[in-house]
Amino acid sequence: MDLPSKLRFTRKIAFGWPNGHPLSQDVLGWALSQFNSVPTIDILEPDGSRRKDLPESVRLVWGMEDTMAAYDAIESAEDNVNKLAKNLSKEEFQRAQQEMLHIPFKRIEHWKECQARGTTALYGSGPVFERFWHFWTNHFMVAPGNANNDPLIGPYQRMLREHMVGDFRTLLWHAITHPGIITYLDNHRNTGPNSKAKLRGWTKDSVNENLGRELLELFTLSPSSGYSQRDVEETTLILTGWKYARNGQNKKEYRKPGTYFDYNHHEPGERHVMGKTYSSLFRPTSKLEDLITDLAYHPATAQHIAHKLCVYFLQDSPPVECVEAVKQVFIQSRGHLPSVHQEVVVQAWKTLTNTRKFSSPEAWVLQAHRDLNIDLPRTLPLPSEKGLKYTYLLGDLGQPIPWCPQPNGWPIQSAEWVSKEMIDRRIRYAILMQTFSGFPAKSKQQEKQQETQAFQVLHADFLWS
Repeated sequence: MDLPSKLRFTRKIAFGWPNGHPLSQDVLGWALSQFNSVPTIDILEPDGSRRKDLPESVRLVWGMEDTMAAYDAIESAEDNVNKLAKNLSKEEFQRAQQEMLHIPFKRIEHWKECQARGTTALYGSGPVFERFWHFWTNHFMVAPGNANNDPLIGPYQRMLREHMVGDFRTLLWHAITHPGIITYLDNHRNTGPNSKAKLRGWTKDSVNENLGRELLELFTLSPSSGYSQRDVEETTLILTGWKYARNGQNKKEYRKPGTYFDYNHHEPGERHVMGKTYSSLFRPTSKLEDLITDLAYHPATAQHIAHKLCVYFLQDSPPVECVEAVKQVFIQSRGHLPSVHQEVVVQAWKTLTNTRKFSSPEAWVLQAHRDLNIDLPRTLPLPSEKGLKYTYLLGDLGQPIPWCPQPNGWPIQSAEWVSKEMIDRRIRYAILMQTFSGFPAKSKQQEKQQETQAFQVLHADFLWS
């Protein structure tokens, strides 16, 4: 395989190759070797070390106790702002809301996660791993906008990467039972109509199908499997009672921060999904545990995941034989994710000459910066800070991570990103990137080099991997 094709392959399954760095002699082996361990993620310098100039407020939150403490903090901040409302003018209230709530808990929170995601993709030890992590964070989508869930999103997404070296069943379980997705899809309010809490009037909450529907439709079987509305309803009832506890939330008894199962809110009795019966006769949590197991190993799930992976990495209508190859590895390995990921890489290598994929805005930005050896914009998203803000840049290009509008994730079909307006925005940013590489030019030679660089990241061979 020639050099341009190898470079294109690195864009297809990762973020390209740093300009001027010698390409690995065995680029396929380089890619296949990145799935058996989890790379460190952080806000990195170009040499791979952690940035040392970060204030404490932009440190990543790790661990469930700290995650739920951060959730407590944003809820308390909103309460404090609302208490001030009656004594403030409209303008004063909006300013207090910005300073006490939006900036520290929303702007900074998402900026630091995007910085960690971006700089780890550029400077971390496993860019191929990172590209597959981006796939899974899109597959198990959690976005802001529901119940002040902003501090939960980054820890939730980083939890997913920790389980990418195991099997799909384990990844699915931890995704579905994390407070991030329970909050985002309202399952903390999902209460059985015949539960003790409902019958005794302890709650006004009722059945909520959000998580039950997405579990079948988006995360596992897909509608092509033929499940029914009744299956959605039964899955939803299995999920009743799965809640989260914040620090000090429950005054009657201490609950460890994180997810727990509350039988008082659970719908009692057997449930039936896709022809199988689920009971909690011996283990209170067994209904969901057994359902997750069956969904993870279902052939329809293997087909859905294999097809989605091939669409994401190969092309919008991937070759049937590629999807089948990935599906068979999924089934035979019992969903062993490193094996599945490696097969996707192999199929991308085999079909490089006859498949192509248009890069999403985030992937294109990272590929462009990696190709040109230019650091990401690092300006903090504060009104007082001058300069380009990375999260705003992604929004301008059409993918304002993490503000995805729907639970089905960002589009993975090329047609969704190909438009005159979106291409024009990439052109503008490609020109702007010259400022990161020595603009204005000090010589005719440097000016020519900048023009070449700007053209390089906009060339059709670069936009399409």
